Amino acid sequence: MTSEHSSENISSDKPREVIEKLGIGFNKINNKFIDLLEENQKIKQQYKNLEEKIQEILRTNSELIEKNQEILRINSNLIEENKEISRINSDLKKQLQERDDKFVNLQQHVSNLKKQRNDELQQLEMVARTLEKNSEVMKHDEIGDDIIKVLKENNEDFTSNFFMSLEKDKEKSIVSSDIRVVVGLDFGATYSGFARCHVNDQNICSKELWLGGEFGQFKTNTVLQYDEEYNNVLLWGTPALAIKSNRRKVRCNEGNKPIELFKLHLSDLPNQLKPNFPIDYKKAIIDYFKEIGKVIKEAIANDWITIDYFKNILLVIPVPAEFSEKSKAILRKCAYNAELIEKEYSTNLQFITESEAAAMYCMKNLENQVLAQPNITLFIIYISANVMIIDCGGSIVNLTTLKLINNKKFGEITKEAKDFCGSTFVDAEFIQYLRCVLGDEPIELLRDKHYKQMQYLIQHFCEYGKIPFTGDNPKFLYELDIEDIIPVLKQRINDGKIRKTLDDDGWTIEIDFKTMKSIFDPVIEKILHLIRSQLDNTQETYSAMFLVGGFCESKYLQERIKKEFGHRVKVPSQPITAISCGAVIHGLFKGVFHSRVVHPRVIYSRVAKFTYGISICLDWKESDPIERKTPDNKIYKFMALVKRGTEVACGETFSFNFKPESNQKSASFTIYYTSNYDAMYCDEPEMKQLGTINLDLSDVHSDNRIIKFGLTFDKCDIAAFAMDELNGRTYKTKFSY
Repeated sequence: MTSEHSSENISSDKPREVIEKLGIGFNKINNKFIDLLEENQKIKQQYKNLEEKIQEILRTNSELIEKNQEILRINSNLIEENKEISRINSDLKKQLQERDDKFVNLQQHVSNLKKQRNDELQQLEMVARTLEKNSEVMKHDEIGDDIIKVLKENNEDFTSNFFMSLEKDKEKSIVSSDIRVVVGLDFGATYSGFARCHVNDQNICSKELWLGGEFGQFKTNTVLQYDEEYNNVLLWGTPALAIKSNRRKVRCNEGNKPIELFKLHLSDLPNQLKPNFPIDYKKAIIDYFKEIGKVIKEAIANDWITIDYFKNILLVIPVPAEFSEKSKAILRKCAYNAELIEKEYSTNLQFITESEAAAMYCMKNLENQVLAQPNITLFIIYISANVMIIDCGGSIVNLTTLKLINNKKFGEITKEAKDFCGSTFVDAEFIQYLRCVLGDEPIELLRDKHYKQMQYLIQHFCEYGKIPFTGDNPKFLYELDIEDIIPVLKQRINDGKIRKTLDDDGWTIEIDFKTMKSIFDPVIEKILHLIRSQLDNTQETYSAMFLVGGFCESKYLQERIKKEFGHRVKVPSQPITAISCGAVIHGLFKGVFHSRVVHPRVIYSRVAKFTYGISICLDWKESDPIERKTPDNKIYKFMALVKRGTEVACGETFSFNFKPESNQKSASFTIYYTSNYDAMYCDEPEMKQLGTINLDLSDVHSDNRIIKFGLTFDKCDIAAFAMDELNGRTYKTKFSY
């Protein structure tokens, strides 16, 4: 019994335990389900909250987009307003320029009226003095041949001076209303070129394509090739200088040697340094003017078909600063004879110094570059700045140092400095290198017997060696194929060792980077030394150094100067055309043709290159040299009126008063100049005589007479004058500055 009862209890307990376990499990699952439901509710709430936040974000984003669009609209309006402001500024700038132009024109008109009044007063004084002289003569009781002779002389002097004065007034008063085109002719000793511009469009064009040259060369050689009798020009420019020889047939007769460097006869060089010609140098200038004149006239006719060349053209020729009035007069006469200009329109030919033309071009070029910058409505280059113009031409390198004063005018700081170290001297170094390779005899034979072929060799060197050399490519190589370029040399080399070397090299000379640099550097070092010396002499800080002239097209020269003198160095576009384009700018300014003409800055002062003064007679003192004592106990000394290095404004006068003796009937002033600062006597080695003014003092006798003597410095000449302040009689003469 007992065992059976126990067994039933065990079996009945198992389902209960299972049920309890299931109940517990179900309860846990139910609790988890409830938890999940609660979690789900939370998630739904969070989702709802997120949706609300997203909606809020979307609303905010929409508002931001609207605000951004509003900002864009405002910005667009501001851009339009800025454009309008820029347009207004541009109009204001034009109006200011027009006002300035009108003011300058008014000033010029007032100045012309003053000059006209002064000239008319002088003419009236001339008439009065002549009438007074004739009146004094007519007081004689008898009128003989001597009296008539005096009257004739008085009338001749009056007529000559009066009509000369009228002619000058006529030149000054002529208004260039008929001028339509300005031509700047850069007549150089080695190369020449020209530029032109119509007064209405202000677009300066330079002649780019020359016969025998490459496009963009801008200049041609100043060379003439005549026939056997030197009567007619066969070739001119580059074709007259260079000719390629035939490999099969070597020319033994090239005709007459070309005529070169004839412009040097107008300079102040000693005669022994000027080239000798079988013809008059003036004929060469006339013939060259005729040839280049044909090209100028053709260019004018092609560009502006309605232009009357002689009537509507203003021709401006730049000349070196040291050219005398005589040299300019010769150039003017040559221009007449070459039909570059007609005497009827003589005022249509003007001269300007080369340095002034270069300065005008550089400053105009710099203004154009800066004014082309956006957002610049008003531009002033410098209030007071120093600039140096470095003009590197074919033969001469010329340095001019200028001060820009109040952004209006240039004043020269020191006298011009120059040296013979132009681009042709690099050519000479190249020929010297060939001497080292080939020997002296072949080069001398080439120079004496085949000059044109030698020039063709130099042209080839320039085109494929000198111009491409930049100094920054160590792999640079210039190859000269003798058999192709200059075959005559092969027949002229007799040295066996040299021939064998050339045979081994295929008759080709290779000039590598190092060798080319050695050809350039002697010339460039002279230019750098010239610049350093000028900087040391002035002790000034320069805001800019402008490189102009044909040689300044060389990238290697540019980089050497930039490396030496830093960021101040500026190379205007087309430096080779600076002189001719500057002459055109001068012509546009000089003529005041149009209200749109931008007046360039002009050089209004220079630095005296010499000390100028006169010889004076003083009482001898014990401190004076005994050997200079005259029998009447006097001594002659040099009295300086202007010392070398003095800044002289254009038109400035230096004078002193001289009191003659009461019975003195004549006087003379001899003007001297010297490179010394402190000269004492007029017979010193450096002293040179400029000229003499003789005065007639016989018409008035007075103890109170005062003679005012002075020197007035203009752009290119010096006017010496002496005026009797008692009767107003004035003596004048001009000398080259």
